[in-house]
Formats: sequence, C-alpha cells, structure tokens
Amino acid sequence: MQENEFQRIVDNILIYYPLFYRKIKTSMNHEKRLKYYNKPLGYYQVLGTLINTGSSLSISEIGKMLYISKPNMTALIDKLVKDGNVKRSRSSEDRRIIKVEITEEGRDFMIHAQDSVKVNIKENLSNLDENEIEILNESLENIRKLFIKIQ
Repeated sequence: MQENEFQRIVDNILIYYPLFYRKIKTSMNHEKRLKYYNKPLGYYQVLGTLINTGSSLSISEIGKMLYISKPNMTALIDKLVKDGNVKRSRSSEDRRIIKVEITEEGRDFMIHAQDSVKVNIKENLSNLDENEIEILNESLENIRKLFIKIQ
C-alpha cells in the first residue's frame, strides 16, 4: 500500500468515526441523551463485552480485550457497579481474582440504549432517499467486511 493511500485511510477513519458518533447523539432529546449517552465509550464496551462473551470475566481480561489499562478499568467498573449495571465477585478458583458480571439492569440499559440509537439513526436517515440509503448500506457492509478481514 502506498503511503498517501494509507494516510487517506487514516484521515477518513479519524474524520468519520467522530462524525458518526456525533450524528447519533445530536438529535436525541435532552433527557434521553443524558440517560443513554452521558457515559464514556468504555462503559458501553464493557457491557457489550460481557453480553457477547456470556460469562463473567476478570477486570484484566476485559481490559486486555478492550485495550484499556487496569487503572482505567477499575474506574469504569466502579461506575458500572455504582449504576447497578455490573456486579463484582471473587473467582471460585482463585480468590485474588475479581470477576465482573453484567446484571439484568445492565442488560436492560443496553437494550434501551440500542433502541434509542436505532430511533435516532432512523430520524437522521429520514433526509436520504432510497438510493442514498442503499449506497450507505452497501458502503457500511463493505467497511464491516474489511474490518472483519483486518482482525
């Protein structure tokens, strides 16, 4: 890959990721935005990781999966516990290891957050015609396929 092509890819990722995020957040009403969007990205990543793995994980395991340092993970887990979205417990194999498990409240939070995002995206896409929506969908499918291949 040529250096200028690589630079264009980096520029596009750095430009469009925040744009996607901002487009999702901006048209939400204030009350919903505070409840579902007033959390750091890592908050949702931890909950999503726990849902996707379907089991309790140690703080270190989650941190490695998400590339989040242990001190930052501890702060995130503290916030998630305080909000009732996860619970901590000692590992039965090694009492020194603290496991984190998602609660029903955490699952409900993620379901409602996803529903809010879906409504918001639908509102944001309402300005596009059918052809533009098809182009967007094909583009996102291509990005998804390429990202899977990168892993």
